[in-house]
Amino acid sequence: LLQMKADGKLVNADGTPGVRLIYIDPPFATKKEFRGSQDQKAYQDKIAGAEFLEFLRKRLVLMRELLAPNGSIFVHLDWKKGHYAKVLLDEIFRENNFRNEIVWHYRRWSASPKFFQRMHETIFWYSKNGNYIFNPVLQAYANPEWIEDTVRGVIDGKLVRLKDKAGNYIKREKKNEGVLAHDVWEDINFIAPTATERIDFPTQKPEKLLERIIKASSDKGDIVLDAFAGSGTTAAVSEKL
Repeated sequence: LLQMKADGKLVNADGTPGVRLIYIDPPFATKKEFRGSQDQKAYQDKIAGAEFLEFLRKRLVLMRELLAPNGSIFVHLDWKKGHYAKVLLDEIFRENNFRNEIVWHYRRWSASPKFFQRMHETIFWYSKNGNYIFNPVLQAYANPEWIEDTVRGVIDGKLVRLKDKAGNYIKREKKNEGVLAHDVWEDINFIAPTATERIDFPTQKPEKLLERIIKASSDKGDIVLDAFAGSGTTAAVSEKL
């Protein structure tokens, strides 16, 4: 990939060289061996401690080299190693290029009653520099019944609904499609065991999660890379888009 970038073979829709978007869902240092439903080995996650961080650091350095000048990387981790990885990312991509800590909050079956239920994972978003692609994402209104379809303005120091010459309220030309999405994503749930998109891979992520990231930080025709691949969701969603 580095040679392809050097040869100008990795080119995005706007002609910039390199990979526009990298999403990785690396091992979480769980010290486990993951298997599918047929007891087939999926992958090992037995690298821990400093060894895990060095494993990740080497790959992040290479991925930064692959990124286009206006590219982004999203690193998906959980509560065990996320704070360690954040320090690595600050060093490699620079702290001023840190864009968001995205909390993916989902609901699933309960576990041990000895602590608060662990129902979220973290995605760190960094850009290569200050010039990056971001296509705003909208989310539904919390209380759509409160949203007006009329135009407001300030008259005599008061915010009022504006009227036309005939005395009718002026309607909005644009539809109320939602508000800018915040950094806690609660509208994308964990994949249920019986979901139609579920395949025989233990740590599969929802297509909607990848769709949001890909749409936000790349355009049609851009190059997207998932350096760990996993269940192939990133490639599948990129292909569909």
